[in-house]
Amino acid sequence: MYARVNTIFGTEGKIGDGVDHIEGFDRGLVESTVGNQGLTTLVDRAAGVIVAMSYWDDLQHSSEATLTRAREDAAIAAGGELVTETFEVVLTERPAVPAPGAVIWMTRVRLAPSEIDTGLAFIHDDLLHRLSADPGLSAAELLIDRDIGSGLLVTTWTDQAAADRGQAVLDEVGEGAAARVGTTFPRSESYVLVRQST
Repeated sequence: MYARVNTIFGTEGKIGDGVDHIEGFDRGLVESTVGNQGLTTLVDRAAGVIVAMSYWDDLQHSSEATLTRAREDAAIAAGGELVTETFEVVLTERPAVPAPGAVIWMTRVRLAPSEIDTGLAFIHDDLLHRLSADPGLSAAELLIDRDIGSGLLVTTWTDQAAADRGQAVLDEVGEGAAARVGTTFPRSESYVLVRQST
């Protein structure tokens, strides 16, 4: 499975319009497109950022003209700029179904090109094992672009306290990851879940 991550850097006062656009016309269009495996919408209203993550059995299905126009229209509604990234979904875990309002950490991942498989194994066997020990973890997924060795670790938490515990684990584990397996976690961004396909 593959993910197209569309990030809109919007304008104060228009973020709600951008979210409404995605959750109105866009969601129905995306979910009804051949090859679609779901759509997740996240928002950081204070920073004016919307993230729409669509999932596909083949990335070519995500490039239809109607979808491209819908993404552009959502950015216009939010009064902002659109940045698109594509990844392979290499890991998905969902101990519980996240509810709207759940807290999401989107953590940037960088893997040394010569140690990508080692880094992925470290994230799966070590980091996610420790994160999963917290009952507040609702879901986790790892998205990777193997060509450039970068990706996203997206974790969903029941509330802010659980999310903070998760970030503390990530900070602790990440300190030695660069030397051990050539993996770093440059930054994490916090969002609120608007809606996720079921």
